[in-house]
Amino acid sequence: MEPELRDRYSPLLQRYELRPEHLEEYGSVIKIYTSQGPYALKRLKPKRLERSNLMQHLQILSEKGFTNFAPIYHTSDGQHILSDEENRYYLMPWLDSLDAKGDEGDQYHKMFQTLGQLHQKTLREEEIHEDLVQHHYDTLTAHWEQEQHMLEQFVVECENRWYMSPFELQYCTFHHHISKAQEFANKRLEEWQEMMKEKEKTRISLIHGNVSVNHFLFDHQRNGYFISLENSQFSTPVQDIVQFYNRSFDTYPIARNDRYEWYQIYQRSFPFTAEEKKLMLAYLAYPQRFTNQVLRYRQKREARSEHDELQLAAKLQQVHWQVSNVEYFLTQIQAAEYQAQQQQQS
Repeated sequence: MEPELRDRYSPLLQRYELRPEHLEEYGSVIKIYTSQGPYALKRLKPKRLERSNLMQHLQILSEKGFTNFAPIYHTSDGQHILSDEENRYYLMPWLDSLDAKGDEGDQYHKMFQTLGQLHQKTLREEEIHEDLVQHHYDTLTAHWEQEQHMLEQFVVECENRWYMSPFELQYCTFHHHISKAQEFANKRLEEWQEMMKEKEKTRISLIHGNVSVNHFLFDHQRNGYFISLENSQFSTPVQDIVQFYNRSFDTYPIARNDRYEWYQIYQRSFPFTAEEKKLMLAYLAYPQRFTNQVLRYRQKREARSEHDELQLAAKLQQVHWQVSNVEYFLTQIQAAEYQAQQQQQS
């Protein structure tokens, strides 16, 4: 396998004046061993970088004094992104996870602290007009109302059948819980819209765009660095938090406090405003993955096999677990805020 890797990547590495001693492939990353130390060559499909301002964003981070990102090296002729007939490439230092060097909690704690610093250092305010807020609110609520109507219609269809399928029976069992989640999300979004009526500006930061513990690695001195910033953009910092937790809660039922601890660490570095908290609660609470699963089931009605039915029912159970996990997390946030309010009043 290594001769094939050498033949494929040696022409690219020559442009960095690197002489590889050994190469290993890990998905889209090639680890390059050299006498100067290890490097990582990241391989991407062209479309991943077509709309990316990766190099511009790394320059902004440097100018703002944020150094916790993996640098991208340039070739001898000054290029940072290389191409062949199929892919795009960039070279960075090889970094590791903390799995072998420390506990998992320490890795997440450092990641959330650093994410807060990233958002804080690149923070800026932009003017926002009420009509833009209203448009976003109207568009999102119309979309949610359409999906809620679909779910209500589907539960009626299921209850009118002589015999429900396993998926339909599960869905009817979960329907009330999902309706409560939708109601909670709608209420928080409405509160956000009301708060924004009084605001002339909104906060945006450079967000990572794909926050994951796999995208936060460490050097031998245990300094943490973000990698894979191809999806970075200026947007509300809420987006990074919502995307991370939507993935984190896509698992079996958990009632652990570590997720809330990570959020607290992030808030110490970058506290959300009241309206940002409302927006985060709305986005997280809305059961989008559950709704998508029901939509897929209805679309495949004619082509389903018995095997498909069992797989779809299992997936519905899984996305319902996510709703429950999110609910536990949001309950912790609200309980802490209520306690803080009580202490202020006393």
